[in-house]
Amino acid sequence: MGDRKPRGELAELSNSLQNLCTAGKRTDKELRSAKRDVFKKIISLVSVGMDMSSLFPSMISCANLSADDLVLKKMLYLYITHYATQIPDLALLAINQLHKDCRDQDPMVRGLALRSLCSLRVANFLEYVTAPVNTGLEDRHPYVRRTAVMGVLKIYNIDASVVLAQGMFDKVRHMLRADNDPQVIANGLTVLMQVEDVKRLSGDKGLLYSLVNRIKEFSDWSQCQVLEVVSHHVPANDSEVYEFLNALEDRMGHTNSAVVMATIKAFLHLTLSMPATHQQVLERIKDPLKTLISREDPATTYAVLSHVLLLVQRAPIIFEQDYVAFYCRTHDPPYVKKLKMEVLAAIATPQNVYEIVNELTEYARDISPAMAREAVRAVGRIALTVPDVSGLIERLLLFLEAGSEHLTSEALVQMKDLLRRYPDMAEACIPQINELVPAHIEEPEARAALLWIIGQFGQHIPDAPYTLETLVEGFGGEEACVRLALLTAATQLFFKRPPECQKLLGALLSAAINDNNQDVHDRALLYYRLLRANVAEAERIINPPLLEVKNFSESLTADMKDTIFQEFNTLSVVFSAPSSTFVERRAYHVEEEEEELRRGSETAAYGQQGPAPDLLGGVDNATNLLGDEDKVESDLLDLDIAGNSTGTSTSAAAAAMHLPLPGGGALAINVPAAAAPRPPGGAFDLDGLLGDLMGPPAPAPAPQPATANVQGGLGSSGIGGLAGLSGLGAAPSSHVHAAVPQAAGGGGGMLMDLGDMLGGLGMPSSAAPSHPPTSSSAPELRLNSQARISSAVFQDNWKSLPAVHQYTERLSPATIAAMSANSHKDFCQHMTQAYIMTMASGGQPPTFKYYFYSQVADSGALVLVEVVVRTDACSASITFKSEAVEAMPQFMELWTNCLAGFMR
Repeated sequence: MGDRKPRGELAELSNSLQNLCTAGKRTDKELRSAKRDVFKKIISLVSVGMDMSSLFPSMISCANLSADDLVLKKMLYLYITHYATQIPDLALLAINQLHKDCRDQDPMVRGLALRSLCSLRVANFLEYVTAPVNTGLEDRHPYVRRTAVMGVLKIYNIDASVVLAQGMFDKVRHMLRADNDPQVIANGLTVLMQVEDVKRLSGDKGLLYSLVNRIKEFSDWSQCQVLEVVSHHVPANDSEVYEFLNALEDRMGHTNSAVVMATIKAFLHLTLSMPATHQQVLERIKDPLKTLISREDPATTYAVLSHVLLLVQRAPIIFEQDYVAFYCRTHDPPYVKKLKMEVLAAIATPQNVYEIVNELTEYARDISPAMAREAVRAVGRIALTVPDVSGLIERLLLFLEAGSEHLTSEALVQMKDLLRRYPDMAEACIPQINELVPAHIEEPEARAALLWIIGQFGQHIPDAPYTLETLVEGFGGEEACVRLALLTAATQLFFKRPPECQKLLGALLSAAINDNNQDVHDRALLYYRLLRANVAEAERIINPPLLEVKNFSESLTADMKDTIFQEFNTLSVVFSAPSSTFVERRAYHVEEEEEELRRGSETAAYGQQGPAPDLLGGVDNATNLLGDEDKVESDLLDLDIAGNSTGTSTSAAAAAMHLPLPGGGALAINVPAAAAPRPPGGAFDLDGLLGDLMGPPAPAPAPQPATANVQGGLGSSGIGGLAGLSGLGAAPSSHVHAAVPQAAGGGGGMLMDLGDMLGGLGMPSSAAPSHPPTSSSAPELRLNSQARISSAVFQDNWKSLPAVHQYTERLSPATIAAMSANSHKDFCQHMTQAYIMTMASGGQPPTFKYYFYSQVADSGALVLVEVVVRTDACSASITFKSEAVEAMPQFMELWTNCLAGFMR
């Protein structure tokens, strides 16, 4: 039996190429057409990911037989550049043909060969590339020179030293002034902008004048690059500014929106040091901006509106007379309508406010609930900025009575902010708010806003206690933000109307203390202990006089707005964030300085024993933080996922212990079971929780240890007397567990003793000490400023040590942006100032992870910290592990202060 021929598409193509190497009975035209068809099929298969590298020799042989076919050459060069990095040995076979084509008489062939030669991206081939590029820079045809200039950048990206050694950049700079072809100049400018600082280019006045004088000869993209360089120029005097403005004036009327925006950026930046001229520029750019906004392209409209919003935030007076230009059109997409409403709210003044609000009121009738809410939100923002608010409050009250749930909800949220700004307007709003039924308001944010209003102005709302009573009955089914607002509102209303709210507050505290949400639980404990300690002080803290809030915090600080303005005409304006918050060079990083110090210390430590070990266990800085994903035990980012989670592994080996903080209070931590004190039995003395507040305090019982066990539920008494809280200790629960003896002379039972971080606040009103005890003060904590450990030591300690404390920190979007800025380096360096060293940091949205460590100077014990930031939840879960339990209170205070110093 003869040999079987190979089958498949690859074999058929290989046979076709071999057959095409001989003409046979076909004419040249037929042979050329057949070759093109086969080459097209091969390129199409390569484009979909099929491996055609085995056809490399046949492709070159077949194409060389038709050396005059330019189309065939293009496809061959595309094939070669695609596989050059994978099979460089075979690609070397094509070098001679490419060199030969670089000397061809046809400039198109020379340019095509030079471009393909520079696109091989193989470092070993650079010696074959530099000579043709140098020759191409002096070629007589502009197409070849354009290709050669871009080839310089390609060589620079492979090996910068080769370009610098051969002085290619000097040749490119010379071509910027001497070449006659505008595209060659534009390509040269692109290369220099990639490798040099734009400010350095803008400092060359002669080059800048040459580019500006020839700007009309460039393409639209090249004009944008020239204008970008001009925007970074620092003029020597006012006359120089006017020269640039006059030379670029006609670019304002260009048909390309990118050129117009680049010109506006140049005008604005050139005149920053000339306030009067800058104001004239702002007036000059109004018409071009309005023209771009009126275009039918929604993408362009959105981008321009983003820039307009940035400008009106800096100078609202610009468009205050042209507000009609920002009215929404029926065919505008939702994202454009939303941005237009934000602009309208920003340019509202006492002169145009009612026209703008009338227009926004029409938008509130939009069939889309999202657009209707945006309109109400815009009216609320205007009411906060325009002094005359009586008419605007009437509009918001009309939205409350509109009968639409989404309008009512948004109006309540805006009404809350408005009453914080103008507390005296509360009496005008009370009748409509009193008629609202909480059951008809479903959105948590709106329910929380209603509760805030009731808590602050409940003395003017007749049905306030009964409204809260219905909400307390369904307390467990509310969102966390609503439960927190209800707790605060009920406590504030208790101070205003004690007889009506005493039983209500008792039942609410009973439910809140047993709540599974830590924030709700802690706030309830805080309120209870404040009430037990001193009613007057509790009222001063919980229900202070409502102060007028003149300035509301914004998502962007003034510094961030200035940074975004410096990045005008970029995505920073569209995203409303500096580029450092969304442009990252790599996913993970390890602090370079710390890595060098660790490497140096490890080298010194291991000395004669051999090379220093890899401190991060095989870090792949581009993709993974700590090496092989399969070895989960070795990966810091996967420690918790691998079954070593602090929420489970420490529960059996650790118990709760509470230590006094240096400034007062107590810290809830976990310690190994062998070191934890055994909690004795006991029950809570919660009788007359708030009854004592209305009369003399109960006598202090004899001091005895107490064990805090809390279980959720309102209890069988429902909304009854405060004695119902005494049932809190009836059933055991794992929500809080602690054992601490009561102080001698203590009051009628501390609710949770020291079983919570707020434990230090639990004291009776009759015996509240004025200063925390100092007899057992801990020694001052000192951290090692030169602490250095390897990743292996960190991982071993992380797996072996128990979690001594864990909590969740709320973060603002600005704080998260600042933490991730500059590849996380700013945040890590900030923590280093407190001798809290960085082991590793990084991640991808929505999760960032940070690992820190510190070393106690006296004992050498390590304190390890894990911070897991969730950008979607705007929160950070923070876990501490250490064997130095006695040092944790002071370390926690240091950590909290250092973290607070970075908050935005």
